[in-house]
Amino acid sequence: MNGMYNQINYTSNYKKIIEVEVNHDYFKDKKCISFVFNPTSETLSLFKNYGILFKRTQSGFVLISGSDLRYSSASFNGLIEVEISISNNDPVFLNYSEISPSAGEGFLFQNSFEANTLHQEEYVDASVLAPINNDKVIGGTIKLSFNQNNEFFGEGSENSNAGGEKYRINFKSREVVVRYNFYSSKENLDFSNFFIADDENSFKNDSIEQRKLANGQEVFCIQHPTPVKLSQFYEKSLFLKKDDGFLNTFSIQLPQPQVKNVSLNKNDGKYYADLFVSLD
Repeated sequence: MNGMYNQINYTSNYKKIIEVEVNHDYFKDKKCISFVFNPTSETLSLFKNYGILFKRTQSGFVLISGSDLRYSSASFNGLIEVEISISNNDPVFLNYSEISPSAGEGFLFQNSFEANTLHQEEYVDASVLAPINNDKVIGGTIKLSFNQNNEFFGEGSENSNAGGEKYRINFKSREVVVRYNFYSSKENLDFSNFFIADDENSFKNDSIEQRKLANGQEVFCIQHPTPVKLSQFYEKSLFLKKDDGFLNTFSIQLPQPQVKNVSLNKNDGKYYADLFVSLD
């Protein structure tokens, strides 16, 4: 598919009309590849009538015109509107994305804004949420309009030098409270001298809370002192250390947040990433 895409992109007979790319700053390369794009049946008919090629790319799709002179007649004049259905196949997408659709809500993206994004703000926010029929899948619709001035089709389009538009959908990574839960099979474990810190001890958090999990297990909790932005990779690690008044040599590297462990606490409205660490 990539070979075909490159060939079309660099052959002078073809003209790119619109490219859409989905980005997400959770990923190291910023590319979000978990969305699937399918033109509606009405849009597929329109593509056929106008000789438009629809090609999926790694993180989006592109609409391409074959630049056939027969499409430069007056019968092809005027605004063209197309609809692309979208769905997301990552079951934990909402865990790491700073967006929270309610049941029955999905995305509605449109190219009706001044910027080259399909949403009003820099990142996707609640203003793009709209009712959808399917509440079992994360999805929605992309509505695109173009050719207002016969740039690609209709009278005069054969002499147009209009370049294709590139639009982006930018998702932002969720900030969460990282909560480390320490447990042990030893009875009466003295946890009072433990704390978490980074490698250089630039901060120290020894605020410990005891709580009982749903399965009845008692754990000692220490939270990361500040909210953490979820990421595919993290530059710094944290450590569990012990203040023993002497060399303080005890140190265990702590695991990084996992998106599968992110959940909303309905009591305080915050998202938590719970990590469980055995001290046995």
